[in-house]
Amino acid sequence: MRIGIKKEYKLPDYIPTRGHLMLQSKKISKSRNWYIGLRDFLQIYPSDYLRFYLTLITPYSQDDLNFDWDEFAARINSELIGNLGNFVNRALGFTKKSTGGVIPSTGDLDSVDNEAQDKIKNFVKELTPLMEENNLDRALKKILEFSAYFNQYFQKKEPWKGGAGTNNCIFISVHAVRSIAIALYPFLPESSQRIWSQLNLAGNVSEQSWHSMSEIAIKSGHNLGEATPLFKKVESADIETHKSKLGQ
Repeated sequence: MRIGIKKEYKLPDYIPTRGHLMLQSKKISKSRNWYIGLRDFLQIYPSDYLRFYLTLITPYSQDDLNFDWDEFAARINSELIGNLGNFVNRALGFTKKSTGGVIPSTGDLDSVDNEAQDKIKNFVKELTPLMEENNLDRALKKILEFSAYFNQYFQKKEPWKGGAGTNNCIFISVHAVRSIAIALYPFLPESSQRIWSQLNLAGNVSEQSWHSMSEIAIKSGHNLGEATPLFKKVESADIETHKSKLGQ
């Protein structure tokens, strides 16, 4: 083909391959009603829930992967909501409550603040190689690690006590949320845009440079938008209903 067109094209560096998708450890079969209809799924849960779960359980290999309803619920509730959603909501929600949503000026940063700010500045360096090598599950886990780190940072700084470092904590935490919005876009585009809207930043998150996720780009005095929870919990009773329909 390359000889025929008499032009030189770069060959791909990676050709991703994956295994088969199983359902509750069995082969998917429409005739046995052992499947989940995508249209039906999207009437119940956001598409980002499916994107999140499938990315986490899909390694860069030809190993088969298994959609398990119980694991789906556990991962959405603990990792997406309990970790990532919790940090975004507490950082933006606290800012709205304590400053009316206005980003404050910072004072002298202590060692904890400096470490957190360095975490933001180095985030793109840690995440980019995983994306380029198509290790998407590891990349998403890296975003979750980043969010978990800032949950701990927020807890350690205790800004609700109104101490001297409160403004530093708010400023850095809001920037961490901005980093998450940009990093999350390839995985959860709808949720990422909702975060961007709550930050009240110009344009769409899809228009942002990938490398800008590590910038300290929000100015003091910027006003946030409305801060509302991003996700809703997956109820165990609903999961049992979904499982009971298989094979009927």
